[in-house]
Amino acid sequence: MKKNSFKLAFASAALLTLSHTLWAGDITQGKTKAAACAGCHGINGIGLSEEFPNLAGQKQAYIIKQLTAFKNGSRKDPTMNAMAASLSNKDIADLAAYFSSLVQTDTQSSTSENKIMSTRASNREFPESIFISMKKSATIETFPQQQSWPGGPNMLYTAITPDKKMLLSTSPSSNTVYIFNTQNGKQLAIIKTGKAPKGVKVSPDGKQAYISNQGSADITVINLKSLQVSNTIKVKKGPHNVRFTNDGKLAYVTLQGGDGLGVIDTQKQKLIRVIPVPGITGPHNLDLSADEKTAFVRDFVHHVAVVDLTTGKVNKIITVGNGHGGIDVFPNGQYAATAAIGDDYISIIDTRTLESRDIKIGTASHGIRVSKNSQWLYVTLPKENAIAVINTRTMAVEARIASGKFPFWIAVHGNP
Repeated sequence: MKKNSFKLAFASAALLTLSHTLWAGDITQGKTKAAACAGCHGINGIGLSEEFPNLAGQKQAYIIKQLTAFKNGSRKDPTMNAMAASLSNKDIADLAAYFSSLVQTDTQSSTSENKIMSTRASNREFPESIFISMKKSATIETFPQQQSWPGGPNMLYTAITPDKKMLLSTSPSSNTVYIFNTQNGKQLAIIKTGKAPKGVKVSPDGKQAYISNQGSADITVINLKSLQVSNTIKVKKGPHNVRFTNDGKLAYVTLQGGDGLGVIDTQKQKLIRVIPVPGITGPHNLDLSADEKTAFVRDFVHHVAVVDLTTGKVNKIITVGNGHGGIDVFPNGQYAATAAIGDDYISIIDTRTLESRDIKIGTASHGIRVSKNSQWLYVTLPKENAIAVINTRTMAVEARIASGKFPFWIAVHGNP
């Protein structure tokens, strides 16, 4: 009996020691490490939308339990699995200490509505129509017309066909892609995809669309003549977005689950190669240099990896704004611009020197696209429900235009 009591006492002491070790996080260090979480959970622990839970004021033990589960894979989510994979037990304890210390108040609410210019969109800033998905409004809005088309729940990524006749937009909440007539906004089709479709891109010949299904690790291929699914391409965990080469022979896909950059042979419709991208966390969005020899890969934290597609080597890791966001190489090839949903600026990267500069733009940004003539840069501001327009000749914000709720992604004809 005494022996059993001793064992029980020893086990209890060990458990208390373990609990103390797990909970002995450093709030100051946790705040620094939490910058990587701001893209979804906000700089003050308040989720940027309904799909991202608030962490402010959450119990330490709960945060530790969930992060540990994501780290060891017992809880599945391609983004969080990739984010947690590199965390040490000390990192997890520090993050838990920081988020639990916060007050659960939405201190991130925008106070910059007065910055939104009252002038309407004009043909000067929008020489061609562009199309923007409104995540919370479940609509598509056109600019400069500022017309609104009803869509599906959680409208996310958009793409326009080369002939400008159709617009596609993914709805991860319903596992579908919506296809619209760009002349009148009429819904032409609602097509079932894989799980949690995110990025959508149209092939250069306009015959097919590739939809990245982040939840089912595959690509849905849609025949744009018949408006039906023609194939499903298996890839690796967490496919998020695609970029075709200009000849349409290859498609590069970001694998947010952590594997890197997938390469698809579009004739065989098969994944033929995966290029590792060390130095970044969760490859998120991408674009290619004008000569298509380099990929600019935006991650889920605050990095852009510059990848040599011939050698498969990472030439440079560039630090940009916190959180995830879009990335776009100007049609003239001079710059790459990337947004940051967890920060108040975007970053402009010189594609030749790989030096970057920042432009203050708002409380958060996500979608980013350049006009076909490379003069106008459009940026969505989800927290402000607005669109910012930058004149690339001066690199200054010239307009902020009110939009629907949570503007997300931008489709520009001539800039896939």
